[in-house]
Amino acid sequence: MRLIQLSSSKPSFKTVPFNRTGLSLVVGKHTPKQSKNIQSTYNGVGKSLLIALLHFCLGASKNKQFETHLKGWDFTLVFEHNDIEHRITRTVGEDKLVFDGTELRLATYKTALDQLGIFELPADVSTLSFRSLVSFFLRPTKGSYVSPEAAIPQWTPYYKVLYQSFLLGLDYYRVIQKHDAKKKLDEQLTLAKKYKEDTELREFYLGEKNAEMEVASLKERIAKLESDLSNFTVAKDYSDREVLANDLRSSIADSLNEEAVLQARIADVELSMTLNPDVTPDRVKRLYREAEIALPNLIKKRLDEVDAFHTRLRDNRLRRLQIETDKFNSELTRLQGNRAALERDLDNILQYLKAHRALDEYTENNRFLASLTARLRKIEDYLTLLDKYTNEAQRIRVDMSSATVQTTEELKAMKPHLELLMETFRGYAKEFYGDKPAGLVVRNNDSDDNQIRYDIDARIEHDAADGINNVRIFCFDLLLLILHQRHDVNFLFHDSRLFAEMDWHQRLTLFRLADELAQKYGLQYIATINEDQIEPVRTAAGKQFDRLFNDSRILELTDEPGGQGKLLGVQIEMKYGEEP
Repeated sequence: MRLIQLSSSKPSFKTVPFNRTGLSLVVGKHTPKQSKNIQSTYNGVGKSLLIALLHFCLGASKNKQFETHLKGWDFTLVFEHNDIEHRITRTVGEDKLVFDGTELRLATYKTALDQLGIFELPADVSTLSFRSLVSFFLRPTKGSYVSPEAAIPQWTPYYKVLYQSFLLGLDYYRVIQKHDAKKKLDEQLTLAKKYKEDTELREFYLGEKNAEMEVASLKERIAKLESDLSNFTVAKDYSDREVLANDLRSSIADSLNEEAVLQARIADVELSMTLNPDVTPDRVKRLYREAEIALPNLIKKRLDEVDAFHTRLRDNRLRRLQIETDKFNSELTRLQGNRAALERDLDNILQYLKAHRALDEYTENNRFLASLTARLRKIEDYLTLLDKYTNEAQRIRVDMSSATVQTTEELKAMKPHLELLMETFRGYAKEFYGDKPAGLVVRNNDSDDNQIRYDIDARIEHDAADGINNVRIFCFDLLLLILHQRHDVNFLFHDSRLFAEMDWHQRLTLFRLADELAQKYGLQYIATINEDQIEPVRTAAGKQFDRLFNDSRILELTDEPGGQGKLLGVQIEMKYGEEP
């Protein structure tokens, strides 16, 4: 695959024709008028926008900045693969596009790109796609230039290793295998953690209680409760009878209180009936005789009369008290009879209530049974999980250990290829830093605590040299391009931000090496670059300067007021650089 041309139906847009082989430079420069304006910059002329538009034409998701500022604009990319030209026209804001004369939706177009064969994509690995892999050859955002392995900064460590392994010719299925195994193991651990945090099961997880014993106890309680419920008879009038029983209890209590009052009154009357005068006439007479005092006959007569009077009074009082006693006893008998009848009624109701149950009691017992059953099920699930986790975790760990051993043996068998990776990267790095230690190392990650199969390290050891990370990225991308492992991409496109921190020696070396290899292998090296990044190398480049930096220019973008010199040909402010 090589890029041919990017254009638009908008007449202001500057068509970008790419050189078929060698260097293709898009240069940002000041116009003579703006060169003296210290506030004028190369930013915003369209260098990074060009990359964003290429991604847009190659199936990127909708770009919010494009939707806001370029709605209705169409862009056409012509590219070549296997000597066949393909044309894609995509309009901002529309869901459909035209690919090789056929209208397609974006998802269908992405599938068509996968099926072109630009990458040797396996049918059983959906995460490997044209869109994911092409980013190494057309880094889309500012974050793409932070490290070699992250062409998309949002990639997880797993995807970084997967995509690198694919393009470096490693066994990427081993990457997937370890990722999937560790993911399954983590899922088991997550389930176990969930039960650990469950307040009901934590006591079993921590060993404070025995889950098997609790299951046996719950089963016994459930069986008894189910038996009770099967014999449960619900009385429709249970509540009414329960109210009647309570009323009877109240009436019986009232009767007992009345009986107690009557019995107290009877006791008082009976006590009154036993009382006699303290001094009788006979006793008075005896007292006088003992004192040898003679009582006159008149007084004796009077005493006898008084005694007779009190006798009549006492007899009358006793008759009256007897009448009251009989009355109280009669009332007491009546009350006791009524109470006995009430107690018989209460006994009958209590026997009925004992034999029958209330609906709310039945409901409550059912609810309790459901709660016991739910707890039993949870504990049984917990025991099942423990058993599954133990067996599954052991199996996964065995498989992971076995895969680690196999990977070690495989890397030994791949030594010639690994040496090729090492020496090719090292050869590129030597162009910049001479004999400084450098290379691309692939090691087996033998830890079971992560999802990463290979540790891939593209390194140049240098004492904090300016731009060393940018050189690493260039050498790594160039390695992927030249080796052609599982791909037929014949271009490499770098944004001007790659050269920003390089000194002029490094920039000159980069373009010399890129030109040499592009010419040798019939490849394209495309770059956007600022004029002030080119001028410092003029003297050192000598006779090569014009061929490297002038003859290879396919487009110049300028900072003319009004935007005429920019890629779009108009002044539009966008922050598209952070969108893939």
